[in-house]
Amino acid sequence: MKISNLIMILVLMSFGQITWAVNLGSEYTYQGELKTSGSPANGAYDFQFDLYNVSTSGSSLATNAVDDVDVTDGVFNVELDMGDAFIGDQLYLEISVRDGASTGSYTTLSPRQKITAAPYAQGLMPGTVVMGNGNIPMVHGINTASSGGRGLHGEMTHSNASGQGVRGESNSANSSAIGTYGILTNASATGSGVKGQTNGTGGYGVWGQGGANAIGVLGQTNSNSRAGVWAYNSSTGPALRTESEGNLIEAWDLSPVNLRFKVDNAGNVSADGTFTSPAADFAELLPAKPGLEPADVLVIDEMGHLSLSTEAYQKNLAGVYSTKPAFMGGVQSDESDQNKVPLAVVGIIPVKVTTENGTIKPGDMLTSSNTAGYAMRADANAPNGTIIGKALGTMADDKGQVQMFVILQ
Repeated sequence: MKISNLIMILVLMSFGQITWAVNLGSEYTYQGELKTSGSPANGAYDFQFDLYNVSTSGSSLATNAVDDVDVTDGVFNVELDMGDAFIGDQLYLEISVRDGASTGSYTTLSPRQKITAAPYAQGLMPGTVVMGNGNIPMVHGINTASSGGRGLHGEMTHSNASGQGVRGESNSANSSAIGTYGILTNASATGSGVKGQTNGTGGYGVWGQGGANAIGVLGQTNSNSRAGVWAYNSSTGPALRTESEGNLIEAWDLSPVNLRFKVDNAGNVSADGTFTSPAADFAELLPAKPGLEPADVLVIDEMGHLSLSTEAYQKNLAGVYSTKPAFMGGVQSDESDQNKVPLAVVGIIPVKVTTENGTIKPGDMLTSSNTAGYAMRADANAPNGTIIGKALGTMADDKGQVQMFVILQ
């Protein structure tokens, strides 16, 4: 028997949105035409199918043998399963055949058949939904490149676009179910498991939504120097925004499991540890006249506004304009904060000083001077209400600044 020709016909048809109620597996239908001596074959034949990533020679990547295939007028249909061999690389199918009544060797057909993609299989038809009920990824993207590239890429390009570039959804009640999962498996990798980015004026880089007992977005890392979740914004908007009817932010210790930090819905902040800052004072934001500067000595004017001190031992002394407060009260974060400055209430701050009442040394009490906005060394009998603090440094020059411990008395 001489086998002269084999024609493969592989048809993939797509009608609108494709939805599968069960997992399809990796089987697919293969249809071909077999001729012997130029005429359509009839009868039972044994087939062997091998996948290669080269057109000649090489080693078989996967093999599938199907015996006693019914061939009628040259046409046959078989169901093949090559496992996970189809990963996007160019592949070639080598076909061998023998008469079904024979137990002899196969005849290998030549050349190998180049496997081409069905049109919609190259990019997935828009609107396609892949649905299943197994404990497997519905879509799994793997990139083995040594640099760059993406395992999965979703992009919205229109300025008025809505919807999602990538959407992962899990309706399982199991606590280990994940809607969208990104992982870097190489310990030397420096990319991101999941990266969300938006370059528009609206929309979200990453949106995570969970049910009553689920987590919207979970970020995890085993690195000592990298964050589980990294929020970044190169523009003027927030890098991270939270909205909740419960606590806006919670931070937990892993061992033992314990709530260490939270911001509740009313904006109250609670922490188990200590708040730290390179700044060293507490300030209150108060209405002020324009033109004031940090480290100025301030008084309360007849309108209740802060203004520069103008004379020694001024009875309406308020304190000092805080240069960089660690904590600041009275902030409204709206237009009502305009024309206000921070007045140091507690802590250590720089203050403008003059030596008009003698050299200033550490431990000297300070009061207002006759130089507008400057403090001087106070006499031992300074009137009550005129002391703004205690000097922590020395000033022998005419003018300058020293650190001062705030003591209002």
